[in-house]
Amino acid sequence: MSHPHSNHSEGASPAAAATHAPSGRDGVSRESVAPPFKISVAVPARNEERSIVRLLEALAGQTEPPAEIVIADGGSTDRTRELVRAFSGSSPVPIVLVETERGLPGRNRNLAIARASNEWVACVDAGTAPRREWLEELTGAARRDDSARVVWGSFEAVNEGLFTECAAIAYVPPPHEAVRSIASCLLHRSAWESAGGFREDLRSGEDLLFFRALDAAGVRSTRAPAALVAWELAPTTASTFGKFTTYSRHNIRAGLAREWQYSVTRLYLLLFALLAAGVFIFRPLIVLPPLLLLVRSARRLWKWHAAKPAARRLLALANPPRLLVVTWINLVIDAAMFRGMWQWLRHDRKGRNDER
Repeated sequence: MSHPHSNHSEGASPAAAATHAPSGRDGVSRESVAPPFKISVAVPARNEERSIVRLLEALAGQTEPPAEIVIADGGSTDRTRELVRAFSGSSPVPIVLVETERGLPGRNRNLAIARASNEWVACVDAGTAPRREWLEELTGAARRDDSARVVWGSFEAVNEGLFTECAAIAYVPPPHEAVRSIASCLLHRSAWESAGGFREDLRSGEDLLFFRALDAAGVRSTRAPAALVAWELAPTTASTFGKFTTYSRHNIRAGLAREWQYSVTRLYLLLFALLAAGVFIFRPLIVLPPLLLLVRSARRLWKWHAAKPAARRLLALANPPRLLVVTWINLVIDAAMFRGMWQWLRHDRKGRNDER
């Protein structure tokens, strides 16, 4: 079944797109909202030719299909837009492509949500693949709790080998932890408006700021643990380093350095102090820095397997290749963090905010 393909240029901000419902002192609507029967799916994208068709196929094949898919493309230079247009010609779900120049994730999300035709919008990212029941689980949770304006789903890392398995252990929340992800959620338009939308000048961290804004506005939420999205991790050392360099720089721009950079910097000051003490004062202290790094990885492994019996957790630790690869990935992320800090010092500290 063919549907017309809509092509739109830049859209409205949350304030301009808002339809203002009666609200309480905190700005959150006190009126009940209709349960979600028609859902728009918002997808920010840029240079996603490797993954965009797979995502569209997964969305079109949902057990509870969306009413539309809105893709906001932030200036792709590859075949992303071409592939979206081609898929829309035979898609069972209407697809809207919003095109803008060099839009970062927050801006692309804002554009997609503003353009969505329905009050309930499911958010997912390119580079992920939702399970067939993903949307059904999200909407089911919203119908069960009619006071919730946001439903948080879940995500899991795609395991494609030892490197990505260890990458998940190194930096993905453990499977048993309930975390919020903008790449697996359903929200009512009033929640997006109450939070003021997403900050548009960040490549990362805009989701964490959005979560804080939701909390500050008193927006109620619920969870749908079975609404699962599979997330593809960076598959190599080089791609991991590049991603976390960007994350680090924009984490500081977002004002979130205390949650990452501060603690890791303190760790390395300790490690260098121990190393210096080993070189100049007491030679056996030299073994402490690498030992502490291994202990950090072992603690991460232990936490990752926390839901398993103790015997299996111990078995996970008794795997030297896994422990060493997790340690290596941690070191790569640490190095990328410091490089991102340097980029922030060079390009952003004085308010230049350029993207070099």
